[in-house]
Amino acid sequence: MLPGGHQPRVTRLSKAIAALLVVVFAVDFFVPSTSGYLALVPGRTLPCVWNLFTAGFVTTDGLTLAVNCVTLVLLARLVEPVYGSKEFLKFIAIVNLAAGVAVFVSVYIAFAATQNGKLLYTEFYGFQGIAAGMLVAVKQIMGDQEAKLFGVIQINIKYLPILLAVLVTAAVAVLGQVHQLGFLYVGFLSAYVYLRCFQPQGDTGAKGDGSDGFKFSGFFPAVLAPLIDPIAGLLSAVTRLRPTPAPEGAVVPKAGPSMLGSDEADAARRRERGAKALEERLGAKRGGGDGAADVEAGGTPAPPTKTAGSFYTGAVASTSGQ
Repeated sequence: MLPGGHQPRVTRLSKAIAALLVVVFAVDFFVPSTSGYLALVPGRTLPCVWNLFTAGFVTTDGLTLAVNCVTLVLLARLVEPVYGSKEFLKFIAIVNLAAGVAVFVSVYIAFAATQNGKLLYTEFYGFQGIAAGMLVAVKQIMGDQEAKLFGVIQINIKYLPILLAVLVTAAVAVLGQVHQLGFLYVGFLSAYVYLRCFQPQGDTGAKGDGSDGFKFSGFFPAVLAPLIDPIAGLLSAVTRLRPTPAPEGAVVPKAGPSMLGSDEADAARRRERGAKALEERLGAKRGGGDGAADVEAGGTPAPPTKTAGSFYTGAVASTSGQ
């Protein structure tokens, strides 16, 4: 639930992406021979380069398709109003493509090391990479708020990406499909790196969310922070991946996309201003029509606001006020 008690409606963009999932599933179901061209098959990626992108939308059974669609629509209701439709679509595209490219490169490295030709013609696919990336975005937006799984189990939102990783890893291990985990892990990591280091922060010139609340160790229990923080700091120094601060003297807009990467007090004030602006916009639209119109019309999105919610799906579901 967004600030002021307004429940965002399902947006056209999330419906369109869910429709894409359904179409890809239908094509694969009714024309099975297309599976090798929609899923990522490294040995066929050249010249079929589109499978780097389409593989993230391939689903092979109806139950998984239903869970994917519900997860997408419900998480989009939290993320899209904050990021804006263009940034949200860009975020999904980056996470999905990064997962495809990373799996492709990893398979060829494994092939070079083992000379196992079967690896090149194994099908890799799954929406789990995008789902993991969206949970990282939810963590950025909602911070350390509490949520309910299945309407019963209380859990901190920051643990949801790791919980998804554990559940999916266990499931594919039981099913003997461990090779499908690449999309999940790369989706999680690529989403974090993009949001931490590269996501534009409005018109300030800053990039990435450098706040302490979005440190990598924040996804794990606090007892592991002393172990994770030095490793994350070393990797950041070696790769030079870090948030880019706003140029000195840059004008900070009153409301912008995520605006979380600078001083914590300033970030809190921006959240409050953005929450008020979003509440006023949603309140005005609520009386006249679609509450998500501003986002889908390409209007300036409000900054992330931390609100309580509850989730329900096979992995995650809907939100409601605490």
